[in-house]
Amino acid sequence: MFDIGIIGAGPAGYTAAIKASQKGLSVVLFEKEHIGGTCLNRGCIPTKTILHCAKLYKELQNTAKFGISAENINFDFSKVQERQRTVAEKIRKSLTGLIKSYGINIIEGKALIESEHIIKCEGQDYEVKNIIIASGSKPNNIRFNGNYPEGFVLTSDDVLNMKKLPESILIVGSGAIGIEWARILNSFGVKVFIIEMMEKLIPSADIDVSDRVVRMFKKSRIEFYTSTTIESIDGKQVKLSNEKIIEPDCILLGAGRKIETDFGEFSKNLKIEKSIDINDNFRTNMNNIYAIGDVNGISMLAHAASRQAENVVDYIVSGIKHKFDRNLVPSVIYGSPEIASIGKTECQLQGEDISYKKSFFPISALGKAYAEDKIEGFVKILASDDEILGAHIISEEASAMIEQIAIAMQNKISPKNICETIFAHPSYSEGILESLLALDNNSTYLPKVNL
Repeated sequence: MFDIGIIGAGPAGYTAAIKASQKGLSVVLFEKEHIGGTCLNRGCIPTKTILHCAKLYKELQNTAKFGISAENINFDFSKVQERQRTVAEKIRKSLTGLIKSYGINIIEGKALIESEHIIKCEGQDYEVKNIIIASGSKPNNIRFNGNYPEGFVLTSDDVLNMKKLPESILIVGSGAIGIEWARILNSFGVKVFIIEMMEKLIPSADIDVSDRVVRMFKKSRIEFYTSTTIESIDGKQVKLSNEKIIEPDCILLGAGRKIETDFGEFSKNLKIEKSIDINDNFRTNMNNIYAIGDVNGISMLAHAASRQAENVVDYIVSGIKHKFDRNLVPSVIYGSPEIASIGKTECQLQGEDISYKKSFFPISALGKAYAEDKIEGFVKILASDDEILGAHIISEEASAMIEQIAIAMQNKISPKNICETIFAHPSYSEGILESLLALDNNSTYLPKVNL
């Protein structure tokens, strides 16, 4: 009998397997496709690889201002696709070796929950004391009204298999997937349209972030329509709810994912609505079955899944009850510049009647930003006197900058105490310091405010 049987080897599953093994538990890990899950094989890693290629291509087209001559710049999209597959394969091979180094049994195939203590895979039963469901999610495959060619509507998985770029594309949804692919394809010269059914781009973002993305998209000539849906499709002619008609080469579904819950008849005993219902310790309505990562609906982010994995293993092994605070999970939309946030938005604070101070520090006030010609963006801090309540950043290196805020929020370090830290100059991180100082109108690099 194994101490833990884990269904799914994405960030939630493989992290739980490694942490359990480190604590002396025997583990069997089931994966029906590829080690690494969506993040490694069809999400985070492939898209960031392609995004980096797009960023290099765009930067090479604008080297003259740096005194560098680069002529006849071009790209081969088939080689870009080949690179993202090669990168994923190398990481997957390394990750598989890492997991095996801990003596973890990896079983390839579809896992079915036969009972509270039996998992069946490829006709063989595996007896386990505890079950962790970490099966992840997959793209929603939406069907639109009308008739259109096969392959006209793509998921985020399908895009990774494109052999050549379309001349134009309509992206449905302006969350992380939609925004990242819009920026990638725009950099490669594709005409991009985005529709968003909500009133603003990146609906979950702070209003200043949404407004700045609007400005960035206009500058990049990305067309977008908010409060808009697809009404019908006739061939490749798409009629929108705002009466506009466009004719893209294809449509990319950049909104919505659904959880994987097909574990056989016994799994119907689990309480499942839009996601698997859990308590604060990630336990389902069945005592020894837990659910972590995308399947529990708390957060569809790889780093959130990994932390849940650590927490659930601590609970199974020692009964330690960690508090998983969604408010402390940073989120990042990659591109140039990056878009990162953590904590509350200004609208949320107003809706919850929480008093706060705010600051807004432009990245253009930083020396390093000017040196690198990366002046787009800002750092916005929302705080009380004692702690940071939220932070929203558009900047190069925003993914690293938001982590500094995450550490402060996790440990309830006051803005005043953070300001006592010496920040390196020149750096983008100086934007954090200056924005915190600006909460009390003390920023070194902002003009004096006459109150």
